[in-house]
Amino acid sequence: MFSGKISEVFRRCYIENINKFLLAPTIFVLLAAILSAQATTASIYGNVKNDDNKGLSGVLVTGTNINTNANTPVTSGKKGTFRILALSPGIYQVSFDLEGYQSYVASGIQLSAGQSITLRVKLKKVE
Repeated sequence: MFSGKISEVFRRCYIENINKFLLAPTIFVLLAAILSAQATTASIYGNVKNDDNKGLSGVLVTGTNINTNANTPVTSGKKGTFRILALSPGIYQVSFDLEGYQSYVASGIQLSAGQSITLRVKLKKVE
């Protein structure tokens, strides 16, 4: 008579304790994963347009880290948009080049870890 109740009480206590025992390590692992996923790089987004305010595709956009001289080239898309991703923190210059247009350079861009900035550039046609 008592053995059935005792085993039921024991089972409930065991399950409650095992759940508590497993909860703490699970929370620890999840927190560790979230903290390690914090961004260590930066990004530059933007668009390139012409004098008529139309997006320019095919623009060579190059981000250069001034300290390391590392270049990261990308090409603008159909609407003139571009993304330079996974940049190390530092000071950058970004150049914009397209045949038939004057080149443009944006300098002194300070990037910190986890930061994203947006550049909007207009290129003038070569006359």
